[in-house]
Amino acid sequence: MDSPQNELMSALATLHLSGKYSDVTILSGRKSYAVHRAIVCPRSGFFDSACSNQFQEMQTGIIDLSDDDDEAVEHMLHYFYYLDYLHEIERKPSPVFRHQAASDARQKPLKKLDFSMIEDPLLAQAACCGAWSLLTPPDEQLDAYALAGKRTNPPAITSSADAKSSGFDEEEEEEEEEQELVESSDLVTHSRVYALAEKYDIPLLKLLARQKFEVALACWFDSSEIPDAIEDVYCGTIDSDRGLRDVVIQALRCQPAMAYRKDVKALLPDVPQFAEDLRKMQNGQSIY
Repeated sequence: MDSPQNELMSALATLHLSGKYSDVTILSGRKSYAVHRAIVCPRSGFFDSACSNQFQEMQTGIIDLSDDDDEAVEHMLHYFYYLDYLHEIERKPSPVFRHQAASDARQKPLKKLDFSMIEDPLLAQAACCGAWSLLTPPDEQLDAYALAGKRTNPPAITSSADAKSSGFDEEEEEEEEEQELVESSDLVTHSRVYALAEKYDIPLLKLLARQKFEVALACWFDSSEIPDAIEDVYCGTIDSDRGLRDVVIQALRCQPAMAYRKDVKALLPDVPQFAEDLRKMQNGQSIY
C-alpha cells in the first residue's frame, strides 16, 4: 500500500501533467505552463509578490519569464511539483489501469537472440567434406544442413568486424546512447537553475542546485562543460553570492590541473572575478 507521502507526490504530479485547477500561466519562450498559485507562491518570494493584488500579473493571470533560460525555467517549475529536477520520477500506473499496463508488458515482443556467432563443429566438418560418395544416387543424397534444420549454404567464417556489424549493431547503438547520457555532466544546467532560484527567491531549489553542481563537478572535473559553467557561475550571480564560486575554487584546489587547461585559462581576461579568485587561491590568500 502506498504511503501518504507517495500519494501526495502522485497527486502533485497529476496536477502538473494535467494542469487541472491551475490559475496562473507562465510563459517561457514558445512554451506556456499552467501552474497553481497555492503550490508556487508559498515557496517563492517572487511569485508570491507577482500574484499579489497590486501587480498586473494578478489581473491577467500571466507571468512572462521569456527573458530567462527556457530549460532552467522548465526545471524550476518541475521542482515545484516533484521536489527535484533532471530526475525522471517513476510513477506507478493508476489502480484502474494497472491491468492494462501488465497486459501491455506481456504483449511486448521479446528481444531476438542472435546465433550468428555460434559455431557447431559437426556442421562445420560436414560443410567441408566435399562431394558426396558416388555410391549414393544423386537424387537420394541428403543435405546435412537440411537434416540439421539449417540453411543449405554452410555458415561463412566471418571476421570480428563483420560480426560486430551484423550481429551486434543494436547492442552497440544502445551502449552508445547510454554512454551519451552518462557523459552529460549538466554543470551549466545546474549553474543556471541556481541563478534562477536566486533571482526568484526559491531557497531550497538554490540549495539543491548547489548540491547537484558540487557533485557533478567532483565527478566530471575533466568535462568540456567546465569553462562554460565557470563563466555562468561568475557572470550569472552577484559578487556577494559565493555559493557556486566557492564550489569552483574548492574543485580547483582538489584538481590543480584543471586551472591549467587551455579552455579554463582562456576565461581569465573575460571573467576578472574568476581570475582574481584563482590568483588568490594559487598564492594561498583568502578569497574573502
